[in-house]
Parts: sequence; C-alpha cells; structure tokens
Amino acid sequence: MSEDDFEVVRGSGNIFADFGDPEAETKLLKARLAAEIIGVLDERKISVREAERMTGVAAADISRVRNADLAKFTLDRLLRIHHRLAPGVKVGLTFSARDASDQPALAS
Repeated sequence: MSEDDFEVVRGSGNIFADFGDPEAETKLLKARLAAEIIGVLDERKISVREAERMTGVAAADISRVRNADLAKFTLDRLLRIHHRLAPGVKVGLTFSARDASDQPALAS
C-alpha cells in the first residue's frame, strides 16, 4: 500500500458528532464525566461495592459507568455520583454555546 491509498481526516474532537449523532454534545459530556468518575474510583482505589455505599447508587450502575454503558444515565445523575465520591472536587468539563443555527427547532 502506498500513501495515496489513505485519506487522513481530522476529527472534530467529538466522535459522536463525527458520526452524525443528534445527541453528540450530551453523549460527549456524559463520557467525559464518566471518565472523571472512573478516575476518582481508580485514584482512590474505591471498589464498586464501596462506591455503592458512598453514593447510594447500585453497584450494577457503578459497573455500568466503569464500562461506559451510559444510556441509562442523565448528566445530573452522573454529577451527583461524582459529587458523592469526591465532594468539593471540581469537575474538569468545559461547556460552550453552539451557534443558534446549529440548534434544532423547538416544537410549540
């Protein structure tokens, strides 16, 4: 194979948007927040059972976060889990507003 056989495409930084997912921003934020939670669990060597005790969230749900199975989670629920695991620790997420033309029309 030669270099001519490949086309290099630079991603946007949001894999979900790159694949046209209509919920791309939400999914990216959930993934980043889950990564923060996993980081706390790993750094502090917190087991799933200990995280269950600390957060009041079922161990199965903590395992879902660990496995990035985030479909059943809202952003606020993930934020609450993070806060209960690491109270007072700021979450390193950055939000930015999209252009109004990117916004879907709201039904009246």
